[in-house]
Amino acid sequence: MEFAVILFAVGVVLVVTELFIPSFGMLAVSSTVCFGLSVWQAYRASGVAAACAMAIIAPIVAGAALYVGLKVMPRTRWGRGLVLRSPAEEAGEERPPVSETAFLPPQGGTDEAVLAPLVGKEGVTQSTLRPVGVALIDGQRIDVVTEGGIIDAGARIKVVAVEGNRVVVRRVRV
Repeated sequence: MEFAVILFAVGVVLVVTELFIPSFGMLAVSSTVCFGLSVWQAYRASGVAAACAMAIIAPIVAGAALYVGLKVMPRTRWGRGLVLRSPAEEAGEERPPVSETAFLPPQGGTDEAVLAPLVGKEGVTQSTLRPVGVALIDGQRIDVVTEGGIIDAGARIKVVAVEGNRVVVRRVRV
């Protein structure tokens, strides 16, 4: 009967280890084998009653170990780096500073009504536009897209259209 208990304990340890070490299910399969062998050993050592008890206890203990591990692990320093959190959970934390990109309303996205006055204004590209990149227009960094083709960084551009949240630009020949 001692060997059955040892196999059972090894199965529980393997289930908990599966939470921390990604093994693509190999540890889970190994723990299932350990649980099965512990039931078989309990049957051989003590009979049907011990085997039934072990067969009932094994999934309950394994499930409890998984539940506790999944609830506790995300709260550890190491677990926070591994587990993604929902935006609702992140809302309580300090947000990183907003980028310098212009016209970002608090609800996110870009407001077309705010971008529309840019049509006809000139600016300078801050990155190579292939065809998308960043330009400095009226002192604001704006994500822009060209009509087609590549425009090098530092080139003068002119806003020719605003389509939804897209600011379309064209190179200005000097």
